[in-house]
Amino acid sequence: MIFLKKKNNKKLLLGIDLGTTYSLVATVRKDNIILLPDQKKRYLLPSVVHYKKNEILVGWEALEKIIKDPSNTISSAKRFLGRSINFVKNKLPFVPYLIEEDTNEGIFFHTNFGKVTPVDVSSHILKFLKKRAVFLFNQEIDASIITVPAYFNDLQKKETKKAALLSKINLIRLLNEPTAAALAYGLQKQKKGIVIIYDLGGGTFDISILHLNKGIFEVLATSGDSNLGGDDFDYALAKYIYKKSNVLNKCDEFFQSSLIEVAKSTKLKLTKYEKVEVRFFNWKGYITRDEFDLIIISYVKKTLLICSNLIQEINLSFEKIEEVIMVGGSTRVPLVYLEVSKFFKKIPLNSINPDQVVAIGAAMHVNMLVNTQNIKNKTILLDVIPLSLGIEVMGGFVEKIISRNTSVPTSKTMEFTTYKDNQTSILIHILQGERELVKECISLSYFVLKDIQPQKAGLARILVTFQVDTDGLINVKVLEKYSNKEKNITIDNNIILKNTNVSKILKDSLKYSKDDYYFRATEEKKMESIRVLEILNTSLKKDKKLITKKELLKIKEIQKKLQESIKKDDFFSMKINLKKLDEASKNLFSLQFKNTINYSSIKNILKENI
Repeated sequence: MIFLKKKNNKKLLLGIDLGTTYSLVATVRKDNIILLPDQKKRYLLPSVVHYKKNEILVGWEALEKIIKDPSNTISSAKRFLGRSINFVKNKLPFVPYLIEEDTNEGIFFHTNFGKVTPVDVSSHILKFLKKRAVFLFNQEIDASIITVPAYFNDLQKKETKKAALLSKINLIRLLNEPTAAALAYGLQKQKKGIVIIYDLGGGTFDISILHLNKGIFEVLATSGDSNLGGDDFDYALAKYIYKKSNVLNKCDEFFQSSLIEVAKSTKLKLTKYEKVEVRFFNWKGYITRDEFDLIIISYVKKTLLICSNLIQEINLSFEKIEEVIMVGGSTRVPLVYLEVSKFFKKIPLNSINPDQVVAIGAAMHVNMLVNTQNIKNKTILLDVIPLSLGIEVMGGFVEKIISRNTSVPTSKTMEFTTYKDNQTSILIHILQGERELVKECISLSYFVLKDIQPQKAGLARILVTFQVDTDGLINVKVLEKYSNKEKNITIDNNIILKNTNVSKILKDSLKYSKDDYYFRATEEKKMESIRVLEILNTSLKKDKKLITKKELLKIKEIQKKLQESIKKDDFFSMKINLKKLDEASKNLFSLQFKNTINYSSIKNILKENI
C-alpha cells in the first residue's frame, strides 16, 4: 500500500471504530476500502492514553507505560463513558486509577496532566487517528462516522459525540457496531435473509438480528451488555494466575498492572497454543487452554443466554438464520468460536478480520452518505432503539411511548391529561427501560411545563412527542393544547445515570413481566375505583334527593363492597363492583344531567327577558 503526500481533491471520509481495547480508522478510495496504518504499518491503535505533566502519549507509546506508571495510563476508557462513581465502585473497583465524581455526577481521573474525563481520553484517541489520516492524505477531514456498541445508552452516545466534537473530526453520524459489520459482509457477499451479528469486544458484547434484502439492512432486534467482554477474560485469568502462583500480593498498582498484562499476554498465546508458559515475578508455571476455557466459560455462556433471550423475544426459529457473523477481537478465543457454532448450529463467518470489520463497514457507510451520486448499489440502514422510552404516569408507573426494537429514526406522539382539578403545571419525568414501575427503569430527565390553563381534571390535552434520530439520541416535545404552552428538550450530558446493566434490564423484564402487569393493572383499577368513589360521593352530597331510598341503599351497599375490594387489592372484585356501581348510579347521573340542562335553559330565558 503506497500513499502519496500530495493534495487530493477527493473528499476525505473516515470510518472510525473507537474500541475498548483497540481503535481503527478506514476510508474509501476508488471503491476500495483502505485501512490507515501508522509509520510502522500497524493498523490497530491501542486505546490507551498516558498523561505526563506537559505531554500526552497515545497508542503504542502509551501501552508501554501501563506497568511502569499505571495510575497515569488510562486504558479501556470506553467502559467509563457515561458512567457514575457508583458504577465504578461496584463494577470496576480494582482499576489502578484515582477516580472521583465530578460536578456533573460523572467521573474524572487524577493524572499528572490534571483532571481528565473519559470524554477527554476518547477525544485524545480520536485526535491521534485524525492526525494519522491528515498525514497520509495531506488534507483535512470532510466527514466521519464513529461506531458505538448497539447497547450504548443515550448518555454514552452523547459523550461519544462530545469526544468527536473536541477532536474536530466532522462527525456526521454514530453507527452501531453490529450494523457496520453486517454492512461490510452484506455488500461483499450480497446476502439475503436473517443474519446474526455476534460482537464480543474488549469491554462490550452486542448481538443484533438483521434482515438483509436487496440493499436494505433492517435491524429486527438488538441486545447486549455494555460491561461484558475480553477484559473480563483478562481479570478472571489474572485472579487464576495469582492464586496458582501463590505470589505474595503487594497490593500496589505496579503489582496489579503487571498481573493484568501477564494475563492478557497469556490469553493471546492460548488462542494459538494448547499450553503456555507463564512467568510472574519469581514464579514460573504452565496454563493450558482447558484451564483457560474453564475460567471463562461462564462469561461465554452469559453472552449466549443474551442471544437466546433475544431470539425468544422476537419468536425467531434457528432454521431461519442464514448466517452468523463473528465480530470483535475476543471472538478469536477458540472457546468462543466453538460455543457460538454449537449454539447456532452453524459455522460462523469470520473471513473479514474481526478487528477490522467494523471500521470497514463504517467507511462504506460514510462513503454512501456523502457520495450519494457515485454509489451504484445504495444501501438503506433501518436501525432500532434498544430500550423502550416513556414517561411517568399516576401511581409510579411508566407509560411507554416508543417500544424497544422500533426502527429509527422514529417519532411518536401520545396524549395525556391531568389527574387533579386546576393544575397549572405538569412534571414530565422521562424514562428508559422495560419494567412497569418507575423505580425499576432508568431516569433520563425531569422538566416542568408551567403556566398551563387551569381546568377540571381530565379535560387538559397534553401531547408528548418523542423523536429518536439515527444516532439513537432522544428529543422530547410537550404541548398543552388549550393554553398552547410548549417545551422542547434534548436529553443533556448532566443526566444522573444510575448503574446500568442492560442485559439485566431485559432479563428482569422477561422474568417479572407477569407480576409487573398484574401489579400495574391492580393499581390502576384501584386508582380508578378511588376516583369513581370520590365523584359519586360528591354527587350524592349534592343530589341524593333525586333518587329513591332503595336506589340510595343499593349504591351505598356496592360502595362498601368496592372499598373492601380496594383494601384487599382484589383486581377482579374491584372490576365487578365498578360495573355494578356504574349500573346502580346511572339513574342518579342521568337525573343530574337533566337538571343541569334545565337550569341552563332557565338561565338563558331569564337573560332574554332582562
